[in-house]
Amino acid sequence: NSNCITVTVNDINAGSITADQTICSGGNPNAFTSVAATGSGSITYQWQSSITGCAGSFSDIVGATSATYDVPAGLTVTTSYRRVATSTQNGVPCSANSNCITVTVNDINPGSIAADQTICSGGNPNAFTSVAATGSGAITYQWQSSITGCAGSFSDIAGATSATYDVPAGLTVTTSYRRVATSTQNGVPCSANSNCITVTVNDINPGSIAADQTICSGGNPNAFTSVAATGSGAITYQWQSSITGCAGSFSDIAGATSATYDVPAGLTVTTSYR
Repeated sequence: NSNCITVTVNDINAGSITADQTICSGGNPNAFTSVAATGSGSITYQWQSSITGCAGSFSDIVGATSATYDVPAGLTVTTSYRRVATSTQNGVPCSANSNCITVTVNDINPGSIAADQTICSGGNPNAFTSVAATGSGAITYQWQSSITGCAGSFSDIAGATSATYDVPAGLTVTTSYRRVATSTQNGVPCSANSNCITVTVNDINPGSIAADQTICSGGNPNAFTSVAATGSGAITYQWQSSITGCAGSFSDIAGATSATYDVPAGLTVTTSYR
């Protein structure tokens, strides 16, 4: 009989990795779990990733040579992963790929809203306009408001869940608004805030004038006194008069634009002023 030679088969079972997951853009995926590879030789690992899906092209992840792998925080692109297991026996390496798992990145672009505006106290702001949000999941909205400015604390507006929002008439306090857009994918909600816009309420307190008086026909009334008006903007004045009483029709007095007014001498008709 001749001598005997042996052909050794270097078996490799790649094991498995888990699990698919969905994260918000820039988030931190959970570390993968695994069932270890088995083989006739010494087992080593190399993790690979692909941004073109499980059927796409994979590249080695530098330094990822353990049985498990934890993707670093900050992932912004949906990425698939697999683990290559290698059994080396008698200097011969044999490799097999694990199953493929995917970390889906749920993107959300909140869109934008417009525009800043100024109204009189109690007025009716124009309905806001908007550019719709976009995302990888189903988009929903929640409008919020703040009376402490764009850098302040915001609260949800009950029932304001449409892409646009029309502030009800009667606003008396300067208020800022933003729209929270949420993309829900695979049961995972990811939210982002739009820009902030402000409806400025232009307050005015008209002050007061004094006082009623009685004169002889053709006489010269005393100059009126006044408490100045106050408001959030620049204050201007226009005096008006009525010969049909305080409940009647008033007309502007030409040139009477100061805080006080002195009726010229010669008044012959009972007249009301405001």
